[in-house]
Amino acid sequence: MNTTLIETRDVKKFFPVKTGPFARSLPLKAVNGVSLRLDTGETLGLAGESGSGKSTLGKLLLGLLRPDEGDIHFLGRPLHSLTRDELLSFRTMVQMIFQDPYSSLNPRMQIGDIIGEPMRIHGLSSPSRYREQVVALMERVGLVGDHFSRYPHEFSGGQRQRIGIARALAVSPRLIIADEPVSALDLSIQAQIINLLQELKTEFSLSFLLIAHDLSVIRHMCDRIAIMYLGAIVEMGRTVDVFNGFLHPYTEALLSAIPNVVQGARKQRIVLTGDIPSPLAPPPGCPFHTRCPHARPDTCALLVPSLEEKAPGHYAACHFSTELFR
Repeated sequence: MNTTLIETRDVKKFFPVKTGPFARSLPLKAVNGVSLRLDTGETLGLAGESGSGKSTLGKLLLGLLRPDEGDIHFLGRPLHSLTRDELLSFRTMVQMIFQDPYSSLNPRMQIGDIIGEPMRIHGLSSPSRYREQVVALMERVGLVGDHFSRYPHEFSGGQRQRIGIARALAVSPRLIIADEPVSALDLSIQAQIINLLQELKTEFSLSFLLIAHDLSVIRHMCDRIAIMYLGAIVEMGRTVDVFNGFLHPYTEALLSAIPNVVQGARKQRIVLTGDIPSPLAPPPGCPFHTRCPHARPDTCALLVPSLEEKAPGHYAACHFSTELFR
């Protein structure tokens, strides 16, 4: 049985925002009460529209941001209680692959030093073996070892993302948080990077948190999926269960937007009206009721639905999920 690697408990993160030069700061609710867990060897997908809080949650799990409320536990220990030495060890066990392969690499550094810098910082390499270890990482992710001394501008987007992947692997992490790792790449290159990540997961016994807009990527890579809307999780469960038997209207709309490549197959597209509400002033009741085609004003506009287990391992935050989708 897999053990829990990282877990959040009712985590909230607010950012103060001023709406005018003389106005008081208002709290922007980027992450608003998220509880989830990620087990060893598991890939968890995090999906939702832009502004739903996915990247902020990823930064909280990395320890780059501290939650305003709630706790984050890594291997059973709360992050806020880690000592300096324990925090350094945590940094080696959790790494990130960034969305933009162009801005995430230092243009003034050779790629060998970009990949090897984490090893130097954490004292994981000796001067005599440094180049050998970096070249081995480069070759494992599909780069040429002879390109050690080249600079990022000499590489394509797909090659730069491979550099970012090698950098994340340099400290032998247990968890990699991948924030839209293929969204900036061509489709043919996306498939190569996805297959590489799958191979590395098996080879290095990695766990992944995959943040993505593309639900077809999540379906291919992830064991479980969590759908976020306005800073909260509205549905979570095994990927096969969510795709084959969704229990939230927002998930229904997201899945209806996936292109269908099967000849002759037709699928009704659900177009949500209006924009996602401002996290500065979320609507009362269910946060999705202003765009939900199934909303009932007497309930949805007044009561906030809790994330409940509707079926074994399958959670949804909807007052009428079992009535609508069963």
